[in-house]
Amino acid sequence: MILTARLKSLSFVLLGLLALLAGFWWSASNPQQDGGATLPLTDGVGLIGPPRNFSPTEAAALFADSRKACEGPCITPFGEILGIADGAEARSNCTSRCVLPKRGFLDLESGAYAVLEEAPEDTALVYVGITYQCVGYARYWWMKNLSLTFGDVDDAHQILYLTEATDPRTGETFALGRSVNGSAERPPQRGDLLVYAADRDDPEWRFGHVAVIVGVDLERSLVSVAEENYDNHPWQNPEVFARQVRLFEINGRYTMLDLSEGETRNSDGGQIAGWIYPVR
Repeated sequence: MILTARLKSLSFVLLGLLALLAGFWWSASNPQQDGGATLPLTDGVGLIGPPRNFSPTEAAALFADSRKACEGPCITPFGEILGIADGAEARSNCTSRCVLPKRGFLDLESGAYAVLEEAPEDTALVYVGITYQCVGYARYWWMKNLSLTFGDVDDAHQILYLTEATDPRTGETFALGRSVNGSAERPPQRGDLLVYAADRDDPEWRFGHVAVIVGVDLERSLVSVAEENYDNHPWQNPEVFARQVRLFEINGRYTMLDLSEGETRNSDGGQIAGWIYPVR
């Protein structure tokens, strides 16, 4: 389902934030093991299942914390450009836990990105996501470069379970495939979305993370990504990519680790669950 500008209002934004924090999109009956067992076009085995739901008390506390985090201090000032990849600017979200009641929209004709609190009257604007969050950037890059978007999710990890994407210009749908990190036979490719697992007990990884793969160097075993709200620092290469992670091929199967070139330890890193891509 594509959410267009006419559906958005400030009250809906606030409800959307609460839903995001509460994790209401997945019911309690969803399996917590082998989440890809029944999903089509899954490359590999052992796909991590969706995270547990937050209790109402946890959700309320997280919502309050997300607003307080926006008060700073910011790692980089809110809204400041961190880098740009393939025409898609990435901006600072202040800190990774900050969530503001603002949403981004893309004008498909001009390519202009707008940040709004109220529903815009211009129905040509297409919903991108909550402002300067990782999910919104993934949609933004896909719309600008692949002419694709994907349905609403409550946290980044859930992107890995989506089964279709839509062309926002034509309404045509395309199947989505996914590769399971560690057992995938298909290597990551430019344009894939790299999805991190959610860890409800880790404040920095409660909702997982998603980044766009913008380069793959098999010879150097490096994957370059573009993203928002990973660490909110300026990008390593501001006109090409945010950072790079390690890629390993062992007996025809691929594993990515949240380590940069030369690193053997990353105490702040996350668990990469897999990567997702359109099948055309």
